[in-house]
Amino acid sequence: MKILHTIYDDVDNPWCGGGGAVRAMEINRRLSRKHEITLLTGYYPGAAREEDRDGIRIRRMGTSRNYLLSRLSFSALASRALAKRPFDLWVYDFSAFSPVYALPSRQARSVMVFHHPISAHATRKYPGIGLLATAAEGLHTRLHRRIIAVSPSTALHLERRARPNTPVHTVCNGVSHPALAETREADYILFFGRLDTYNKGIDVLLPAFARLKPAHPDVRLVLAGRGTEARRHELMSMSRSLGISDRVELTGPVSEAEKWNLYAGALFTCQPSRFEGWGIAAIESGAAGKAVIGTEIPGLVDAIQRDRTGLLVPVEDPETLAGAMNRLLEDSRLRADLGNNGRAWAANFSWDRIAGEQERVYFSSLE
Repeated sequence: MKILHTIYDDVDNPWCGGGGAVRAMEINRRLSRKHEITLLTGYYPGAAREEDRDGIRIRRMGTSRNYLLSRLSFSALASRALAKRPFDLWVYDFSAFSPVYALPSRQARSVMVFHHPISAHATRKYPGIGLLATAAEGLHTRLHRRIIAVSPSTALHLERRARPNTPVHTVCNGVSHPALAETREADYILFFGRLDTYNKGIDVLLPAFARLKPAHPDVRLVLAGRGTEARRHELMSMSRSLGISDRVELTGPVSEAEKWNLYAGALFTCQPSRFEGWGIAAIESGAAGKAVIGTEIPGLVDAIQRDRTGLLVPVEDPETLAGAMNRLLEDSRLRADLGNNGRAWAANFSWDRIAGEQERVYFSSLE
């Protein structure tokens, strides 16, 4: 099968580089053993225009001038490429901020991958352009005839908003299962993910962590993941204003081995996001045998089993988040139980299994 996959996000993109990009690469590198896959992604500073990786042809489109222009130019050029390039199936990783448009004849041979609804947050995060993103989400949800949702709660959202009788398939995100050394507990709580202050709720995590200082003055917070210099500066300024800069560490991008080493040494992990499609980091935490605290939002309520693999707290509530963090810090037995249950839960989400489920949707869409 000749598959054309469009997704703005890219695993090496310093502006984005999130779970959607990881999902696309993990699934495509497995399916490339049997199918011819071309991946069209956005362009960013320092990127190669063309690259062949793990059997995937990667073609980056647009400008690297700035983040907004990168997204807009990708939308235009990917839409044009879609009209010209031959394919058996178009896989469309939808983003409300960089939508790709196609003629009905091309949409007829497509599967849209939908990560999370953003309409409630678009105008808060990006006033002005957020209105266009909200409109794009509503339009594309109703245009496409077959949709993959990455979590049950996202599937429920789509079933309410897609055209009647539109098939909505749930294919969750996966997780790698590395051979970890024996887990240990150092002196830090871990956040792992893209350093997106709003999306990932880091502006809630920092004040929550500051509340722990009187009772746990020696515990650190490690923020691990890719982010721009401006974002790193913002987070360190926020830490200084809260009086915790000496206990907050930003690692920057880390290798796969370094990532799992950070998980292995963490007391537990936090994912206080405002919106998520699924929450790969929550499953990674479980794979490493660590408890996780997340927010009660679509996606995370599926990835985290309440009071079994982790704790769930209300969104944008630093006081309750601090209470959950304090509970885990003071109860080593609870941390261990949640971590052990998390390891068993994560075993259900191997990338091999997820790739097979997604491939079955591809074949069914061409019947």
